[in-house]
Amino acid sequence: MEVLRAILAVLACALPFAVAAQEPDPTDRDPARVTIDVETLKAEIQEIIDENRIPGASVALVDRDRTIWAGGVGKADVAAGVEVTADHLFRIGSISKSFTALAVLHAVEDGLLDLDTPVRELAPEVAFTNRWRNTHPVTVATVMEHTAGFDDIHFREYAKVDDPGMTLAEGLAYNPGSRVSRWPPGTHMSYSNSGPSIAAYVVEKITGETFEDYVRERVFDPLGMETSTFHFPRDAALPAKGYEADGVSEARYDHIIVRPSGGMNSSSREMARYLRMMINRGTLDGVRLLAPETIARMETPTTTLAARAGFTYGYGLGNFTSIVNGHLFHGHNGGITGFASTSAYSSDLGVGFFVSINRPGSAIRDIAALVGERLTAGFEKPQGAVAAPSDEELRTLTGWYQGVTPRQQLAHALSRFFVIERVTLKAGRLLLAPLGGEGRELVPVTAASFRYENEPVARVFGVVDDEGDPILQGGPAGNSRKVSGAWLLFRFAVAATTLSLLISALLFAPVWALVKVLGGMQAIPLPTLLFPLLAALTIIVSFVLPFVLISDAVQDLGTFSGASLTIFLGSLVFAALTVLSLHATFRSYAVKTSRLVRLHGQLVSLACTVTLVYLWSNGLIGLRMWAY
Repeated sequence: MEVLRAILAVLACALPFAVAAQEPDPTDRDPARVTIDVETLKAEIQEIIDENRIPGASVALVDRDRTIWAGGVGKADVAAGVEVTADHLFRIGSISKSFTALAVLHAVEDGLLDLDTPVRELAPEVAFTNRWRNTHPVTVATVMEHTAGFDDIHFREYAKVDDPGMTLAEGLAYNPGSRVSRWPPGTHMSYSNSGPSIAAYVVEKITGETFEDYVRERVFDPLGMETSTFHFPRDAALPAKGYEADGVSEARYDHIIVRPSGGMNSSSREMARYLRMMINRGTLDGVRLLAPETIARMETPTTTLAARAGFTYGYGLGNFTSIVNGHLFHGHNGGITGFASTSAYSSDLGVGFFVSINRPGSAIRDIAALVGERLTAGFEKPQGAVAAPSDEELRTLTGWYQGVTPRQQLAHALSRFFVIERVTLKAGRLLLAPLGGEGRELVPVTAASFRYENEPVARVFGVVDDEGDPILQGGPAGNSRKVSGAWLLFRFAVAATTLSLLISALLFAPVWALVKVLGGMQAIPLPTLLFPLLAALTIIVSFVLPFVLISDAVQDLGTFSGASLTIFLGSLVFAALTVLSLHATFRSYAVKTSRLVRLHGQLVSLACTVTLVYLWSNGLIGLRMWAY
């Protein structure tokens, strides 16, 4: 995982799951429908990984009936000089959620599970908080589709990577405080790695098997994925080594506590078999493994506001929709310490790909774009539908929108000032722009659904929540609620004024210190000058110094460390100094003081008070990151 090492989730099913053929997959270099120069592609991938200091890449390209290419580029082990092969296991991060979904859906097909059943009925021992439980219960579907309203797992959970034997039950009991529904479940999607693990635990409860055994029996073995595993691979020669940003230093193997969301290892050869099964709607090499309806359910979101309005673009069960070179694809991506991965397929085109690199970074997108372009080059790009709503209909969507679905609620204290979008109507064209960014045209597909130019389907939706508030779902900010422009302006004005006053205390300090040394301002009590300065200095140091001390964000913030201790103690000291500052600057003195100096101290004290109240209301005062 990268700074927030991510992982994701979903569903599974079963017919009499006959074992698929176990012969090695042939690599077909003479495709009738998709022609790819594999050697040229390998050279282009090599160029990308060389430019980005990535040791190696594992790649699979498939069409409906065959593996076009499964193999690798670069090194699986830099020190030993081992080249990546089709059998090297790479950590695929949140693509794990796709396999968790398949396992869950198997239980559904076997009649053991209903996705709409509340989790409380199936596993009451799994702790979480949902104040809407009577009207909007947390169900298996909502935890799989990330609509339960939970935070993503907290730093403390991300940092717990040293216990390979931890069970799912123990992992879920480790920090239940991260699982609090922030809005009615089944309305907004916000990525949370705990959700798929809850669904996996439900599978354990209803089958009496460990999740890993169930996945092996119901998913891996029928697909012929013999070496894929959610645990550390038994054959020490198979895992590729993950690397840090320099591409040379080996990264640790994180034994994450939410394995169903991101702990899986797989090879390009075996991922090719998974992709072909998905392309063929549950069939592999003529053997039916899942019902077509099961695959369709896996790909379809059902528990968001947009889904309830009939729109199907979004996150289903461990599977989300995306646009690849102008075509609609399904799949997932993932990241975990030392690795980044992506997978995508199109049943309509009959093609798919998997890419994993053993050093995280944005270059995974470059490789995926290259591979996707090569796979789809022979297909005509579909033309997206166009509707013609009236300007009056379009004008109902215009205005300012505030992001309301942060992945981590703590970050919302800052992100609410920047995760803002504006929809405008100019010459009959609807434009969506992030704060300070360029606008992109929203092309109407219906009066409430929109696509971007040169894209085939709608992926931005205007909906209304249960309170009647207009919601923009699927924009750059995720889900956003319409807000008053005047309110945003007022909020920015207060924030700018507060920040300016805090900074002014630091700028003013050298001046009054020099004047004091030279004998001036003797009538002004020292506390009037000192406490506002110390309060302003403390709040800046408390939330800036930790990031200077950090060498590993997850470990330093998720454990007891100099960084996490600075945030805890610094915020408490700031609160105390703010109270002292208010007392010192607003008390009556017998001696006459400079009105200007005293007024400045009072204003700084008030700025500190506004900051204190805001941070307190967002849970940042006395925050113990190692226990949060």
